Amino acid sequence: MSDHDEDNSLHEKPLEFMQSIANTGGTCDGQAIIPSDDGTHYDCWCSCGEWRIETTTTEEGLHAARAHTGSVSA
Repeated sequence: MSDHDEDNSLHEKPLEFMQSIANTGGTCDGQAIIPSDDGTHYDCWCSCGEWRIETTTTEEGLHAARAHTGSVSA
């Protein structure tokens, strides 16, 4: 087995990854934590379309994203 599995999304280019998320149809395949344009907070959302929040730090956003997907407790 090679070190770089061709089907691993971590090895995809960002555009390919985003296109694959867009085609999943409402599942929690990708979350984003992005600085706001004015730099006052982070916009966080999920590819499922059911979760969107603002946080003050990336750590807070990452924890909330993990809680949203069920990988950690809220």
